[in-house]
Amino acid sequence: MAGTTLQKLAAYTSWANQRLLETLEKFGEKLPATSLHLFSHLLNAEIIWLARIQRLESPVTVFDEHTIIECRKLQESTFERFIGLADSSPEELENLITYKNTKGETFTTSLEDILMQVFNHGTYHRAQIARDLRQNGLEPINTDYIMFVRETEG
Repeated sequence: MAGTTLQKLAAYTSWANQRLLETLEKFGEKLPATSLHLFSHLLNAEIIWLARIQRLESPVTVFDEHTIIECRKLQESTFERFIGLADSSPEELENLITYKNTKGETFTTSLEDILMQVFNHGTYHRAQIARDLRQNGLEPINTDYIMFVRETEG
């Protein structure tokens, strides 16, 4: 896959979240509450970071709970935005974003570093979800980066 590292990570994150969502939807009533909680948190964090980048108030808080149907809507509303942000010019990626964290503390971080945080945060929680599914006797989907490369490059 051609592109910058950020573009690749944005596409991968979108792919991995979508594959995970489809897997979670298939479990139906068997879906563990912890897995849904973690996926809700993953999506909430993405939405919060988008709001910070746009200097808007976030419509969600970090630990809001969502149904799997609501998770689908949230995923669909965010993934294209991150792909677009990853396409930013090198100068735009250096732009500093000042925001408050969930404790009300003010920080200033470059757009590039915020995107890296979002993409890494998702990987962390997808792994937690995989572990939770296994502990509940369910088979998780493989969302390793190399699986994305193999699937998207043919």
